[in-house]
Amino acid sequence: MIAFNDIDNAKHIVIRTDANSFANANALYSYILSKHKKVSLVITQKIDARVLFLPWYAKQRESLPASADLIIEAQPDTIALFDTLKKNDITINQKMATALFAGLLEFTEGFLNDTCNGTAFAVASELIELKAEYLTCKEFLQKRESLALFRLKSLMYKNMVQSSNAQIVNMYISDEDLKCSGATQKDVQKVLKEVLKIVHVKEVRLYKSDDNNKILKSIKEI
Repeated sequence: MIAFNDIDNAKHIVIRTDANSFANANALYSYILSKHKKVSLVITQKIDARVLFLPWYAKQRESLPASADLIIEAQPDTIALFDTLKKNDITINQKMATALFAGLLEFTEGFLNDTCNGTAFAVASELIELKAEYLTCKEFLQKRESLALFRLKSLMYKNMVQSSNAQIVNMYISDEDLKCSGATQKDVQKVLKEVLKIVHVKEVRLYKSDDNNKILKSIKEI
């Protein structure tokens, strides 16, 4: 829970975010700017270029400023953030609405995962009424993929092995694969979920090829 009283009393606020929370961090950044406060956006991992349309994408930095007297950890749950903003009677401007809509698309995986319910659609409707640039969000997040992701797919698909009558797919990843492709762990998850859509596939297993093929993750058909 964000302590808005702490924001009022702080002089320099840092919003710390990973890739999954970056859109929500942009919404918070806009709110804090509206309070005429100094604010910094500190990332803890590489941010996908697909979200470069977000209002404060260019403001991201990796180092923590020494003058910061409040750190807010951004969270990926856009619905919870939207609810918190409303409960605190905070006006959601267009930049905030756009960032929140982008966060909602990411959080619900395009309104397809288990977090998507009637509340998610209600929040989306309210954000559109608040002038969220939802078509831009859809264009960048649902119709575009990064070059890094395409490179990663070629590496992972090349080493893909099926077993158990094609019901299990074994995928392999190494640190070098991520480095040479420029991809992120979030991109890896996208590849695994895409492979799970193949006909007859019930499970996808991810192995670390440069660590004695240690299994990292397994996802199964719901």
